[in-house]
Amino acid sequence: MENREEKIHPPFPLSPEGRGRGEGELQMVKYRTYVFVWMGLVTLTILTYTVAVGIHPGGWAILVALAIAGTKSSLVLNYFMHLKSERLLIFKVIIPLVMAVFLVFILLTFSDVVFRGVVE
Repeated sequence: MENREEKIHPPFPLSPEGRGRGEGELQMVKYRTYVFVWMGLVTLTILTYTVAVGIHPGGWAILVALAIAGTKSSLVLNYFMHLKSERLLIFKVIIPLVMAVFLVFILLTFSDVVFRGVVE
């Protein structure tokens, strides 16, 4: 009889050139972790709705909403997009690029407001 070992494969194939922190190292995440992350996202969404509709924290509303949104986005990026096991180099490239695009959007928005003129 053949000795059968249960092999656990990642849910998505990884490219051979970039397999996480070490070459050939596969980062396994249990399904239970995905369920907990999903439950956290649902909880944070309910909290966002509660803060927006029920609590009204006044001047803190935008700060609270941005903090919750940042937490939710970090959960999605780390677990569902599998960036938790990526190399640090990807963050040295992606984060400045995203910040540059964000800056362009902000500058275009404010330039539109400044040069719009008075509407009568």
